[in-house]
This record gives sequence, structure tokens and C-alpha cells, in this order.
Amino acid sequence: MVRHFQAFYKKFSQLNKTQKTMLKYGLRCLFALTSASAVLAVIDMLHPGLDSQIPIIIQSLFKYGFYLWSVLTVGALILDFLFQ
Repeated sequence: MVRHFQAFYKKFSQLNKTQKTMLKYGLRCLFALTSASAVLAVIDMLHPGLDSQIPIIIQSLFKYGFYLWSVLTVGALILDFLFQ
């Protein structure tokens, strides 16, 4: 298992600055949108009658956080492949 992490670290250190930045921003967006989704879920549980659209907003934030993360990750890997 340690070898897998070492191989991942070696490949990650070989990426250019642009690709690393895209991966970092993708993870930051994922954490931000899923955190906002979690906060809204807690608010919805504490005040169930507050707004009827909150469950849809929670699902959308969670879903689009993963979409954005996956698009930025795939984009960074494609750029790495093209400019290598």
C-alpha cells in the first residue's frame, strides 16, 4: 500500500504547475460545495418548514461539487497528457 502512495506522489510531483493548480482548485471547490450542502442539510433538519426548495439546493450543491471536481481533474490529466 505504501508503494501505491509513493507511486502516486511521484506522478503528482511530475505534473506541471497548471495541472497541480487545477487539481487543487477542484478539491477546494468539492470541499466548499459539499460543506455548504452539509450546512444547509443541518439547517433544514433544525428548521424543516423554512423553505421547500432547500432539499433541491442541497442535492444540487452536492452533485455539482462532484461534477466540478471531476471535470477539473480530467482536464488537468488531459493537459498533462497533451503537453508532456
